[in-house]
Formats: sequence, C-alpha cells, structure tokens
Amino acid sequence: MPECRYTLLRSGRAELEEKKSRFLAQSFFVRSEAEVAEILTAVRKEHYDARHVCSAYVLFGNPPLEKSSDDGEPAKTAGLPMLDLLRAASLCNTLVTVTRYFGGIKLGTGGLVRAYTAAAKGALEQAVIAELLPAVRLSLTVDYGLYGKVSRLAEDCAGTVLSLDFLAEVSLCLLFRAEDSARFLAALTELSGGSLTPDSAETLTCVERDGKLTPIQLSAC
Repeated sequence: MPECRYTLLRSGRAELEEKKSRFLAQSFFVRSEAEVAEILTAVRKEHYDARHVCSAYVLFGNPPLEKSSDDGEPAKTAGLPMLDLLRAASLCNTLVTVTRYFGGIKLGTGGLVRAYTAAAKGALEQAVIAELLPAVRLSLTVDYGLYGKVSRLAEDCAGTVLSLDFLAEVSLCLLFRAEDSARFLAALTELSGGSLTPDSAETLTCVERDGKLTPIQLSAC
C-alpha cells in the first residue's frame, strides 16, 4: 500500500462533458469518516437531481483507511479508478467526489473509467497539494544573555518561532523539520557547553505554508 506523503491545503473543482453526460468533480481535505459523510450529504443535497455521486477517499492511519463508492455505476468503473488516483499520488486525508448528470448516451465500462478518472484528476490538479513533513516542536527557557544567540541559531537551522514570552527568562516554542531539529540541538549543546536542553520535545506532522512550517491535524480526535 502506497505511503501517505501529501494532502490538500485547498479544495479543487473540475468539470467534464462526455457524450452529453456532465461530470462535476470536487476534492476536499478531510480528517474523519464523519466529515466525509457530511460532505457527501451536502453534495447530494446540492445535486439532488443528478444520477450518481461517486466518491473515493483515503484517511491517514497505519494502514491508511481507503474507501470508494460507484453509487450505482457498474462495479469498479467510478469509485475504484478515483481511489487509484489518490493512491498513485500518495494522498491522504483527501476525498474526491464526481457527480454525474446522465446525458442519455451510455459510455460503456471503459468510457466510464476514463471519464471518472479524468474528472477526478482535474479536481486534484486544481487543488493546492502540500507534502506532509515530520517535524519536532521544542520548548526552551533561556536567560536574556543567551537569547540572541539561540534565536540566531534557530533561524540558521530553518526554525519557525511559534511563541515567545519575555518573563524572568525568555520562553521560546520552536518548530523544526525533523532533520533540522537534530542539527539545532547539536549546535545548542555546543553553544551552551551542554547546559541548555529543551524543556520538552514533541514530534508532529507539518506542511509548509508561505515558506514556514505549520502543524496540521490529520485526525479528528
């Protein structure tokens, strides 16, 4: 099973017409089956007069949770091809829906697979996709004499400042890519002679937005 390496930052839409049938595709970021159900209900309500609302989704997990629906189309002509797209792109926490308005001309199984695949692909191409990055969040408390050096060190190691409090000492919460956190901690040990260590360290998953790391919640729990 392909590894989940990417997810959506922004939804996408696409439309395809094939032999008078209209295929309206949408892609969404989702965190749970409950969110999937809510979106499918809303899509069906919006397109109450459509013949089919087919779907596929992958949710983060070990292993990932994968499901698809042909919604009345011949078996494996709609949901499965859409799911194969998500797998091939290593996408997780992603739902794709394709709503079909039947145009009166049958497409055959091959035609249906091509149409649903093309429509779903269009919705993914119009979305904004980001790589899931392993990251480490570090909390530090430093005296004012070391604050400037630690701050520059974090910047040199591509760290993102999540919070900063100036009290009796300076409290920093920093976010690094996993490989950069190791580099920062090694340099911090050298800078302080081993006397300065993080108050806490937490591993999490992030995406990059506008050149900065941002934590992302992949589960609704």
